[in-house]
Amino acid sequence: MSKQVYYNIDSITERKANFNLIWGEKSNGKSYQVKLKKGVKHFLDTGKKFVLMRRWQADISTLWIEKYFSDLDIPTLTEGKYELITVYRKELFLSNINENGKVVREKSIGYVIALSEEQHYSGGSFLDVDMIIFEEFMERGGIYLANEPARLMIFYNTVDRKRGIVQLWMVGNTISRVNPYLHDWNLQEIVRRQKQGDINDLVIHNEENDVKIAIEYCKSSGGKTMAIGNASSMIDSGAWQSDPQPKLPVSYKNYKVLYRIGFQYQAFKFIGEFLRNELDKTCVWFIKPYTRDFLKNTLVFSDYISPSKFYQRDIYNPDIKNDKLVKLLQSFRETNIFYANDLVGTDFKQVIDFSIRR
Repeated sequence: MSKQVYYNIDSITERKANFNLIWGEKSNGKSYQVKLKKGVKHFLDTGKKFVLMRRWQADISTLWIEKYFSDLDIPTLTEGKYELITVYRKELFLSNINENGKVVREKSIGYVIALSEEQHYSGGSFLDVDMIIFEEFMERGGIYLANEPARLMIFYNTVDRKRGIVQLWMVGNTISRVNPYLHDWNLQEIVRRQKQGDINDLVIHNEENDVKIAIEYCKSSGGKTMAIGNASSMIDSGAWQSDPQPKLPVSYKNYKVLYRIGFQYQAFKFIGEFLRNELDKTCVWFIKPYTRDFLKNTLVFSDYISPSKFYQRDIYNPDIKNDKLVKLLQSFRETNIFYANDLVGTDFKQVIDFSIRR
């Protein structure tokens, strides 16, 4: 059993980015570091408050909020002045418990907000805030708010009010690389190349300013876990969560490539190869990742709108006057498709905008 090494936020802090995205395995200390150093301790050092955010109203129950802060040693952090953090009407307080066992709210340190409710705060003043902590920004069920990145930016600017001082800290587990933030902020290529322990920077120029984004894929922390099943690799080591996918029944070297097509959805690219097994002459489709530009005469199915006749939307009803090719594409069926590995298959199924036929 390896010794557990907990995450430390200091390295990404040194990048001095406006937006900071941190992801990795569960229980490696990400949330602890963010709420300690960018939330409570930052308030104690500067007097500036923070916003704790989650996606849905149901996510910010009083029980969850107070449990979230329960692992912080508030008496030590405050030199004995306060005992715990409580919440009242979505405002966070350093609090004490009096001799009658009643909670006494003493000092306001921040706010708790659901992103789904951001429109209700558009006229509010948050000039006492310079940190936003967005927990669980990678959704387990894959259900995000409509136009979610835009809604986050609207709320961010409600808080920042063109001061240019508010830092955004987004924390998540390695659930899925198919994520609206990675897509909208053009981070998918960076994420695809990242290895655990990497921190990458990206500067995006808007109409007036440079916005710096820092992205960290946390190192595996080691330690003992008891997880089993599909999520165990994410929980244990921070690998991207994937579902089991069908693999080629025999070695790839036993197949002959008869035809290739491309797939491009969001920033993900794949090659689909129509293979013939030279042992028994059966034919299958094989999906693998692709990183280069597609050749000019490659037929590509994509959500990208292109005037090229080689870019198509519907694999089962292509606008192509070639009966043999149309018939070939009809064989792209769930029982006849195999993947290079589980992550490739999971990414492919999550990112495509059509349903694979049975």
